[in-house]
Amino acid sequence: MFILDETNAYMKRIIIALLVLALGISAHAQGPFPMFNNRTHTAEAQPFADLSQRIWDLMAAKDADALRDIFHPNAMFVHMGGYWDCAQELATIGGGFIHYKHAEVYGVDVKQINEDNWAVYSTIKLDATLGGGDNVVTTPFFVTQTLTLNDASG
Repeated sequence: MFILDETNAYMKRIIIALLVLALGISAHAQGPFPMFNNRTHTAEAQPFADLSQRIWDLMAAKDADALRDIFHPNAMFVHMGGYWDCAQELATIGGGFIHYKHAEVYGVDVKQINEDNWAVYSTIKLDATLGGGDNVVTTPFFVTQTLTLNDASG
């Protein structure tokens, strides 16, 4: 009877391990963000999704001048290690201290906050180098961007 109990416990462990492995493989096959893959937007929201992608492309190109035209001078940028103002962010990007080499955008959700303000929630996998080095770090992120409509006439 003792051998049978040990065998049952051993078999249970094997079955649990196989189930965990199967679930892990299934989740990996769906990508890093299987539940956040929105890519369709209303006609009102689409320009904000497009602008968000343009910002990621400009950051990858280290085009601080083009970003300066998009970012409000009073904008603040939150990072895992702290936050800084627009001038610091542009200097960091332009100088290559943080080089956002590539942002693989898995999904974008755009929500209107009020008449002039929109929030863009993105799920991305970011390839970046830090400190001007060659070591690329790949990290999944959830990103929030708050965008405001500007009246081009004034």
